[in-house]
Amino acid sequence: MSLHLARSFAQLLLTVAGVITVTFFLMRAIPGDPALYMLGDYATAENVATLRAKLGLDRPVLEQYLLFMGQAVTGDLGTSLVTGQPAMTEVANSLPWSVALAISGMLIAIAIGVPLGIVSANRHGTWIDRVVMVGALLGISFPVFWIGLVAILGLSHWAGWFPTLGASSETGFWTSVHHLTLPAVVLGASVAAYIARLTRSAMLEVLGQDYIRVARAMGVAEYRILYRLALRNALVPILAVISVTFAWSLGNAILIEVVFSRPGLGSTIMKAVLARDYQLVQAGLLVLATAVVLVNTTFNILYGVIDPRLRNR
Repeated sequence: MSLHLARSFAQLLLTVAGVITVTFFLMRAIPGDPALYMLGDYATAENVATLRAKLGLDRPVLEQYLLFMGQAVTGDLGTSLVTGQPAMTEVANSLPWSVALAISGMLIAIAIGVPLGIVSANRHGTWIDRVVMVGALLGISFPVFWIGLVAILGLSHWAGWFPTLGASSETGFWTSVHHLTLPAVVLGASVAAYIARLTRSAMLEVLGQDYIRVARAMGVAEYRILYRLALRNALVPILAVISVTFAWSLGNAILIEVVFSRPGLGSTIMKAVLARDYQLVQAGLLVLATAVVLVNTTFNILYGVIDPRLRNR
């Protein structure tokens, strides 16, 4: 088990370092000058050169990278070029909004996708199975931002059940929940389609095993077969699906925040990219990548706990 943990931790470090490196060089490949953006179109060449020297943008890219990595190891991810605030402070202020949206959407996805996948597998070949699979296919086919726009038009603009855009500026738990519900449902519905399809596949594989046939022949109740035998043995692939889709839902949360004009890490990164705010983009993507890798690492450890055969792989 210790070897399994060490390997997972090493993969975490390598993945985060890779994300930082790719993000760093991609941001500098994007056309545009942060100094010119900060000073405006009418800035003189001398003023732009002075600001670039002050920000360290006049140094070779490789030197900038080595300096940034040296600071990142100590936890210093630099200062936002636009706001002048520490980049991690800006990220920390926006992170709770994204975490609330991602977790709420994932809980909704699990609550919808896993039961539908189980029912579809248990009713394999019937009209229930076909309806569930068609619904899952539609959920996968439509982009999440399109689903969000349709939800805003139908449930907010026409029905008036939910706020149209933004997040609550008022105090109160239920007011915040009211503003969060529609974005979370849209995010959860898109992810639930993947979970339902792959849960169905995992359950069908287990339900075709000989011990399931023996249990049915012995008269074991169907709910015991489904939830105590089949689901338990299909839990590892289902957890794998949930871990992958949770990482995917974090990326979709960025689109949801933009569509619903919600504050959060996605909106912060989007604005930073448009402003060529290198430090803020790098800090935001570092936190996002770390969250994704931590989730996957946690599930990898759970795989070893649930199925001891995976510990030595």
